[in-house]
Amino acid sequence: MPTCETCGRALGASERGRPPRYCSRACRARAYRMRVADRLAADAREEGRAAPEAEVPHPPPAGTEGGAPEVALDRSLIVRTATDVADREGVAAVSMRRVAARLGVGVMSLYRYVANREELNDLMVDAVFGERPLPEPGPDGWRAKLELSARAEWAIYQDHPWVSHLVAVTTRPPVAPNLMAYTDWRMRALAGHDLDFTTLVQVAIMIGTYLQSAAIPLAHEAQVARTTRHTRQQWADARQDAIHRTIHAARLPMVSEFGSEAFQASEPESIFEFGLHRMLDGIAALLDRGPGAP
Repeated sequence: MPTCETCGRALGASERGRPPRYCSRACRARAYRMRVADRLAADAREEGRAAPEAEVPHPPPAGTEGGAPEVALDRSLIVRTATDVADREGVAAVSMRRVAARLGVGVMSLYRYVANREELNDLMVDAVFGERPLPEPGPDGWRAKLELSARAEWAIYQDHPWVSHLVAVTTRPPVAPNLMAYTDWRMRALAGHDLDFTTLVQVAIMIGTYLQSAAIPLAHEAQVARTTRHTRQQWADARQDAIHRTIHAARLPMVSEFGSEAFQASEPESIFEFGLHRMLDGIAALLDRGPGAP
């Protein structure tokens, strides 16, 4: 006689269809939670950390016993799951099928809430920018405002390196209101300084473009670290001989002076700091010229 896979209680014979696997919805839900917990624990072991209990989603409500569940999904749950996959494995690992598998549902269930992968990308970007809304009205002075907004956006790329792959080097940015709010906020920070609207747009986009481009190495480093388990410093140490031979053969007098101090200066964080202040200096020079200056 078949028994429940969760509690071992005897199951009655099924009159039609596949035989039941669980004696009740409670046992079915418990089995679901155990499967998800095992999957998250396996992911955590690969990354050398413990899986927090909060990462285990609630089970979907039961549908037909032993068949595909009638899932109580919503758009925010789908976006959170996709973001978690991107944080763990990079945005290339995100697909509608992968998200559906993580949620334990059929892939077609997702399309009732998200039209396609492009819309999912937009929603993911919107969600992570929504985690760090800019304050109103913010600090006094245009420079303090722009610096604050730049550091907030940089923090997003540090927390979610994959975001730069979706927003950088494109003339077709995501349709994401929370991302657009950064552009709007920066334009308002400079409003009243005798800059025409077109220049306000260009300055705001220039800041975002710089940050997004500077963040691309963060995404690349995160991907390489996942696949090789080596840090940038370990990679450089292992290639010291080849680097020295190349520099010597190519006769590069300036690059040959490259040492540990220069190596630290070339880290993404250092490049971000240097470029941010030089960019703000350039905006200050633009404002000092006054209206109508070429």
